[in-house]
Amino acid sequence: MKSWQYKTAVILGSACLGLSIAIVVVSQSNMRIQGEIQGRQQQLNSGVLGSEAQQITGNILQDMGATAAKNEKMRTLLTKYGYSVRSNEPTVPTKAPVTPEEEN
Repeated sequence: MKSWQYKTAVILGSACLGLSIAIVVVSQSNMRIQGEIQGRQQQLNSGVLGSEAQQITGNILQDMGATAAKNEKMRTLLTKYGYSVRSNEPTVPTKAPVTPEEEN
């Protein structure tokens, strides 16, 4: 083996070793972060934060329903995923009756 071939093999081998170490470090970091996320998810599922999440979800759905009353695409999207949209728009009388106090 020539000198330049040996040096090239050593450099490539060192690069492979360095990249392998980097992969191990990154995967350990990812596992730590994944554990934190799973802990948070368990808190949400267990009810510690569940009532707040349910309230937020309810508010979001109400806002989406209000938007769906005016937006056909939103209505279609909600219907597609099983939510029924009811219109709660108040009926406006065509002509309001005039009372004697209002005439003065």
